[in-house]
Amino acid sequence: MTNVRRALAVLLIAATGYAAPAAAQTVNAEKLVTTVVIAKIPAGVPRAKIDEGIVASVPTYQKIPGLIFKIFTVNDDTYGGLYLWTDRAAAQAWFTPELIAKIKARSGVDPQIIYFDSPIQIDNRPLGK
Repeated sequence: MTNVRRALAVLLIAATGYAAPAAAQTVNAEKLVTTVVIAKIPAGVPRAKIDEGIVASVPTYQKIPGLIFKIFTVNDDTYGGLYLWTDRAAAQAWFTPELIAKIKARSGVDPQIIYFDSPIQIDNRPLGK
């Protein structure tokens, strides 16, 4: 298993609550779609700059039609996120060729964008929190 695939598997398990206890609240949504995005951090860009960019982008992500949630991800050489969408059309409306070109212009390579059907999500937080 490659490092990217291993990291993706760990991210998906952590984000979806795969190993959650049976008492977890489960939401069944047949048409939800998850996307995982991995982009290369350009050489010489410090982590603080990445973190600033994440904070600055929050208002944009709060307004995207069809986006239920986004988890921002960063490690030593990549950044990206895990997105949950109301449907595939909403995800594809966001990940336009223009957006992909912007990401490529910043990082020098095309980002990896992987789509998954997400029929079940588990949220272990107590209700009302």
